[in-house]
Amino acid sequence: MLLQRVVLGLWVAIALPAAAQQPGPETSLLPCEAFKKNLDGDWVAKRDVMVPGPTGPTQIKAGTPVDEILQDELEHRCK
Repeated sequence: MLLQRVVLGLWVAIALPAAAQQPGPETSLLPCEAFKKNLDGDWVAKRDVMVPGPTGPTQIKAGTPVDEILQDELEHRCK
């Protein structure tokens, strides 16, 4: 019984922090190189690109400014 608790404790101590450091799908699928800021300061797709969306992947056409949520995410991640 004690050995099981020790093993479980070690697993939690090792596995949970490692899992917490892994990027989620919304961040790992956001290609910063596919976007640029235009003269107005808005993020615009440089090429056709698929990005994660609330209902599944969404395609953004080249030259299209992205919505506010994606603007904020790009601003945070792709400086």
